[in-house]
Amino acid sequence: MKEKHPIPPPDDPRVLHLKRLGYQDGDFYFTPEGYVVWTEQYHLRRGYCCKSGCRHCPYGNSPEDRKRNGPAR
Repeated sequence: MKEKHPIPPPDDPRVLHLKRLGYQDGDFYFTPEGYVVWTEQYHLRRGYCCKSGCRHCPYGNSPEDRKRNGPAR
């Protein structure tokens, strides 16, 4: 089952800016602190792992994966 993330309001200036840059609905959400978080949908469309330990990395390099298996190589 896919995780549900907070949906930012479509008129939020941060959303408008990211959409102008080509990001799509479902590619990101914002934490309560205001940080942007890239979703699994975005990572899969991008097609590769940046090895930054992204929260929703589908390539085995999320923080949970790193705790379990060590850093990706």
